[in-house]
Amino acid sequence: MIPSNTLIKYAPCLSSRSAGRCRGILRRHCTDGWKLLGCRAVPITTIRSDNHCANNGWDPGSGQNAMTGSNILHSKQNGQFSIHSSRQLFSTSSTSPSLTEGEKETIDRLAADILSRNNDNDDGVNDIGISSKDMSRRIALSKAITLVESKSHRKRLMADMLLDKLRQSTPDRNNLPSFRLGIAGPPGVGKSTFVEALGLYILGLNEEQSQQQENCFQPEKLAVLCIDPSSYVTGGSILGDKTRMTHLSYNPQAYVRPSPASGTLGGLGSYTYDAASLCELAGYQMTIIETVGVGQSEVELAECCDLFLLMLAPGGGDELQGSKKGIVEVADVLVVNKADGEMQTLARQTASDYKRAMGMLRKPAGWWGGRKENGEEEKDSACKAPAAPPVLLVSAKTGFGIPELWNTVVNYQQYAQSSGYHFEKRRLQNRYWMWKYLRERVLETSKKNPRVKRRAEEIQSSLDSGLLAPRVAAGELWKHIVGSENSGDGQM
Repeated sequence: MIPSNTLIKYAPCLSSRSAGRCRGILRRHCTDGWKLLGCRAVPITTIRSDNHCANNGWDPGSGQNAMTGSNILHSKQNGQFSIHSSRQLFSTSSTSPSLTEGEKETIDRLAADILSRNNDNDDGVNDIGISSKDMSRRIALSKAITLVESKSHRKRLMADMLLDKLRQSTPDRNNLPSFRLGIAGPPGVGKSTFVEALGLYILGLNEEQSQQQENCFQPEKLAVLCIDPSSYVTGGSILGDKTRMTHLSYNPQAYVRPSPASGTLGGLGSYTYDAASLCELAGYQMTIIETVGVGQSEVELAECCDLFLLMLAPGGGDELQGSKKGIVEVADVLVVNKADGEMQTLARQTASDYKRAMGMLRKPAGWWGGRKENGEEEKDSACKAPAAPPVLLVSAKTGFGIPELWNTVVNYQQYAQSSGYHFEKRRLQNRYWMWKYLRERVLETSKKNPRVKRRAEEIQSSLDSGLLAPRVAAGELWKHIVGSENSGDGQM
């Protein structure tokens, strides 16, 4: 690859074929103040031959790097014409330190502990009923989640290597026996208290009930990821959701992990999806994801879970409120919490209003099936009609409605697994997060690039003086990053 400080120079002794190719390079990269005279770009004095360019991976005929296919950016500094690849702008290989042997050993040890499972040779349990092997796995899982949430570049390299190693070590990684339940709702609706009540109910189902329903989804281990809001002033977070899950946190079959939102919009953290994947690889059959308090348009949880459960407060809206587009139409199940005491009547009225509204926000055919009038599922998928999401009443304080809600979750899980809807949804979610991580990586890398920072300062001066609108300024900066006048057409 030609380094960024390589000069293109013109030699009059080139053959006509080589001169023609070099002329094509000059024509593509001449900027203001440069003229192309014959095979000469003024004030460029010499140009390397096409053979030299080809030896360095540069294809003079296509204007691209032959090895990477990346376009060439051009800039004029101190009267000299320099070229540098767009791959070089976003590449970190030249500046990123490689992992040390100690860091690689740490990754191997974390992967081994996360993938370990309890066996007959385990050396006992501690005073709260957790085996030593299970405790090592929980500690390794916590360290792994800390790695994927870190903003340190070296820690991110370790996290990437760990995720890759874990997936390669898992034979059936695309069909893990896992289920993700996402829970969202406005602040103060009782999400954390509800999560503990639901988690204790799931883990408290006795063996006799499990044997009677062998084919039903019955997770033995439960992971809870709580996203806590972060301060926009200090950037800190008190991570207080776990304090409302005292009993669930001490359950040996449960793992509760609070994480900060770190200013990320949508209700989730930046790497909640990776954290949920780590919980599944560690052997937790069910992962509950609790978001921060959300509003009408924060629906990113739908791209991170298998079943989206929206919690509502009594008096939280009438029929018109339920008809509005946004988070309500994305939810798979609606739950009106606090249906107890003096709030019970108001909760029933709220549930009734939302049930009427759900008739106008039906899910498409195939979404866990239409229903016959007697409540049985349709056997023929072709006969399935659009179904309205259920609206349920619960009380996290008294436990009212929790069994009916869990039956709804189990029915959905069985349908999603048998119909292939679960696999298809995970496939689309993986693609969504690939593009989101790319957007974050491009933005972060661009802000750290010295050349982009200098150009951004120039554009910001015009922006501050009112000469440019913000969207025009962003377009100018993007053109500088990708080095293309047709950047808006999707061409790099």
